[in-house]
Amino acid sequence: PDGGLHAVGAIERLEAGEVEAVSPSVGDIHRVSNAFDDRVSISIHLYGSNIGAVERATYDAAGTPKRFVSGYANAVLPNLWDRSGATA
Repeated sequence: PDGGLHAVGAIERLEAGEVEAVSPSVGDIHRVSNAFDDRVSISIHLYGSNIGAVERATYDAAGTPKRFVSGYANAVLPNLWDRSGATA
């Protein structure tokens, strides 16, 4: 009701080898954090679109989106699809 972001469902902790899916159709706002204080965790994200060109958003605690297009940081290969300047 207040417009802020609220967790839906329980926090899920994935163990080694487990997979979780997020998408616009099942809900794609998510938070990733390390479950351990004393070791490294690795999270691999796979995207079904050109992630350097698609508009995405981060959200503050009030739920206000900050939209961005990340672009790519590869100085060796040219990015033919660069849209990183597409949003303000």
